Amino acid sequence: MNKTLIAKNNDVNRSLFKYLVIMLNNVPISRIEKLFRLRDIKVNGIRTNDKQYKLKLGDEIIVYGLNDLFKENIESKVEINFSVIYEDKNLLIIDKAKNVAIHSEENCLNEQVLKYLNYKKNSSFVPSSIGRLDKKTSGLILYAKNYKTLVEFEEKQKYFDKVYQFVSDYNIPDRKIVTVRIKKDIANEKMVVDSKFGVQAKTAFWIDGNRKYAQILTGKKHQIRVTLQNIGFPILGDTKYGGKRARRMFLHSYSITLHNLNEDFSEYNEQIFICSPHW
Repeated sequence: MNKTLIAKNNDVNRSLFKYLVIMLNNVPISRIEKLFRLRDIKVNGIRTNDKQYKLKLGDEIIVYGLNDLFKENIESKVEINFSVIYEDKNLLIIDKAKNVAIHSEENCLNEQVLKYLNYKKNSSFVPSSIGRLDKKTSGLILYAKNYKTLVEFEEKQKYFDKVYQFVSDYNIPDRKIVTVRIKKDIANEKMVVDSKFGVQAKTAFWIDGNRKYAQILTGKKHQIRVTLQNIGFPILGDTKYGGKRARRMFLHSYSITLHNLNEDFSEYNEQIFICSPHW
C-alpha cells in the first residue's frame, strides 16, 4: 500500500525522519528506519534515504509498502480545568491549576489544551508547551499554536523574565540573589544541593508587602524549591523539600515578560503577562 503526504506550513524545516515518525504514529520506529534503508520513500518523485532532509512547503512524500499507518482517533474524555489568560494565532497563555501534570497522566494539561483547541492532526506539529511547570505548581504557562512559534520561543525563553509567587517563612526584606549548585538525586526523584558536582542555579528573591517573589535566572529543575529549602525557608506544602504539610504547594507562576524575539515576533517583545494566585 502506498501513502501520499503533503508538507504543510507547520512541517517546514522539520527533518523527513522526524516528520514520518510523527505522522505515521502507528508504525514502529524500526519499521520507519527500514523504509529509509530500502529507499521506500519518495520526495517530489525522487527516491531518498536522506533522514535529515528538511521539508519545504508543499513537498510530496510517498511512502511505500505500509498498512495501518495511523492510530485510531478516540473520542476525548478530557475535562478542561484551566483559565485562558491570552490567545492569538500564535500563542495560548493559560493559568494551570495546581496538581495537574503537563503530560503523561490522565487529564494532563497537554490533552486539555488539545481538546480546547479542537486539535485535528493534519501536519507533524502538535500544539506544545514552551517551558514546563511542576505538577504541583499553578499559574502561567505558554503554548505554541504553530511550529514556527514553538521554535522561536523555545530558543529565546532563556531571555524571558519569569517570576513566581510563593508562601514560606522567608523574611529577607531586600532583593537577594541566591546561587546554589544542584544535581539530580535519581533514587529520591528530587534535586539536591551539591557544591562540588552540581550545576549552577541562580534565583532572585524579594518581598513586596505581604507577597513573596522569586525570579529564576538560570532555569534549572525545581530550583526555587530546592534553593528555599537550602537557605532554611522551604515552601509551605512542599513536603518533598522540607515544607510543612498544607492543602497545596504554595508556588505559583505569576508573570512572564518576553524579550529578544526576532522580527517575525517583535510585537511580543516587552509584553508582560500576569496571573495572580488563587490562595
